[in-house]
Amino acid sequence: MSSWRSLIVAVTLLLGAALATAWPAGPVAAAEDVPPVANQESIPRLADLLFRVEWTAGASSQGQTRIIGYVYNDSDHDAANVQLRISELDTSGRTVKSVIKPMGDPVPAAGRAFFDLQVPNASPFYQVEVESFGFMDNPWTTQRTEQLLAAAGFEMKLADTPEKLANLSALKPRRTLVPQERDNRLYYVYADPDLCKCMYVGTSTQYERALQKSYASDQLIAVGEELNALAWDLWAPWPWY
Repeated sequence: MSSWRSLIVAVTLLLGAALATAWPAGPVAAAEDVPPVANQESIPRLADLLFRVEWTAGASSQGQTRIIGYVYNDSDHDAANVQLRISELDTSGRTVKSVIKPMGDPVPAAGRAFFDLQVPNASPFYQVEVESFGFMDNPWTTQRTEQLLAAAGFEMKLADTPEKLANLSALKPRRTLVPQERDNRLYYVYADPDLCKCMYVGTSTQYERALQKSYASDQLIAVGEELNALAWDLWAPWPWY
């Protein structure tokens, strides 16, 4: 049996064992059990078209809720840096609040990856969806990346002071989109200290727009997992959602 097949079997057994474990409190209802909100229309996101999530939730220790499951990738490309949005819902299906959690493991093309996460508090109902992601292969060239980011509405911030240039030069990875969470908002930062000596900053909406454009033209986005030494106050103000 190949190592990949062994991993799939091991993860399947792990999920089955986790679902069979008797947790301290009764199970927390999934989003499918909540009545849909009336007159609510939205345009499908690319993440919703390419990914689907199967999950279950149950009360854990110290007021935490444990959510486990799989993310399925229906695209032809491995997905990296997958971020999940876990939302607490009321009985009418409306979102009360949400948190963004990284999956950690890449999700292979036409495959799935396991996740096991904990969120604070315990709600009667939850919803779990892919908030954002990046493709691992075929990164853009610098010029095409920056043109596409600008067209998608990303804000260019010039390193116009010695302090900004020093901070920009210290950031890694370079010329790679990196998600950054602040005040429960998810931003995407692209640092280029070599060519434009600037930083591109966008919201989740602008990132989704860039992703749609790149996917339509078969130009894949290079996405990193961690950005070091970012001085938030130095680059303020940040885009508002």
